[in-house]
Amino acid sequence: MKQIRVALLALVFSPMLFAAEQYPEQKVVYHVNYHEKGRISETFTNVTNHIEAVGEERINIKVMMHGKAIEFLIDAVEDEAKQIQLDSLRLSGVQFLVCGNTLNGYNITTEDLYEVEPGDMVQAGLPAIVDLQQKGYIYVRP
Repeated sequence: MKQIRVALLALVFSPMLFAAEQYPEQKVVYHVNYHEKGRISETFTNVTNHIEAVGEERINIKVMMHGKAIEFLIDAVEDEAKQIQLDSLRLSGVQFLVCGNTLNGYNITTEDLYEVEPGDMVQAGLPAIVDLQQKGYIYVRP
């Protein structure tokens, strides 16, 4: 009976241990500058899967939102489904970075976006991505 319990525990915990052993700690910047609803949803699914595979405590993910992607954050002000997507990722430690140049181009402020804090703002999206890469973040653009 003890062997069965040990085997069951191994089955339950082995995927978690495997992920912890398989992947080193990671720093990743996801680049989102498109507004296709399905593509953004798929990107957020990729981010969620990435966190689950590596482990929330072993990964640092930033998502750079600029260009047309800013419309997702505008829409999220009144769209509960989008709010849930964003909040879920934020609770997992994801930081959404927002390009100041994009806000200027759209003639809007952070008040027009869903839950954007001053610490989420960068002056320009692409230079911020390069800066993150220079700090060891891996670039991903789904």
